Amino acid sequence: MSARQECLKFVNTPFFSFVDSDDTVNIKNYVSLCHAMQDNGYKIGNGRTTVFLPNCPIPFNSRKWDKTTIDFAKDKKELSNTTCTFWDKIFSNDSIELFQGTSHQKVYEDLEFVYHALANKRLMFHTNDLIYNYRMHESSASATGLDILKVDGLKGLLSATSSMQEKFKQSHLLEEYQSELDAITIKLVYQRIYNILKNPKIENKKEMAELVFQILSAYIPNWEQNPYFLEGFKGSELNDYLFYIITKILIHLNNVQITKKEDDYQALLSSYNAKLVLKKCYRSQK
Repeated sequence: MSARQECLKFVNTPFFSFVDSDDTVNIKNYVSLCHAMQDNGYKIGNGRTTVFLPNCPIPFNSRKWDKTTIDFAKDKKELSNTTCTFWDKIFSNDSIELFQGTSHQKVYEDLEFVYHALANKRLMFHTNDLIYNYRMHESSASATGLDILKVDGLKGLLSATSSMQEKFKQSHLLEEYQSELDAITIKLVYQRIYNILKNPKIENKKEMAELVFQILSAYIPNWEQNPYFLEGFKGSELNDYLFYIITKILIHLNNVQITKKEDDYQALLSSYNAKLVLKKCYRSQK
């Protein structure tokens, strides 16, 4: 985040965006989105992304929206359905102030800032044009915490959501968007559980998945009553929805029990690595 903030010092254009060094953009559609934002007075714009996954020959595109104007104050559900990423969005120059402040995140730094910017500016212009080509390498999956053997994945996620909620609190927006922020966290935690149950290196998958549920219950005590969880995260990006559905099936097949503990979630997180048991050929990596 500090690198992004350093670059923002040199922005002298009406709009700006963030592009990762190994990705590409569809510049014609980028410019068209900027014109649409300028013509209609929008501060934030959003487009669709083509995603290239490691070892997958077929890319997939993010979902289409049935509207061009998203008013997060009136349709709060769309906040939790919007991606947390910097790179499929364009911001106005006067949004720079929303990306200031010290960040200690090693992963999920976009989560920490993006949703607060969306709620703060309230309106977002969306185009169904494909504007961004995102390429995830295997090393990227590990760096962002998708590798369950990296404790920073879950710890970093909850640290980022805590920082995000603090920004909402300081802007007096937390009470208004609490359910949406919780839904975002629940969806991402389900991805962590998916990665545990699908990881062939882990011997004690059931125990580890149950531990993550205990951490989630300590972090969001009433998460099972979240309205977006109860409706199955309808309207989410396809990958988020599939993670949720497949994880539900895996939870059933592995007889994972959702239990609660009175412990603080930080205390439960501290036992995360200690409880992990890897198969013999991987045990040296523990």
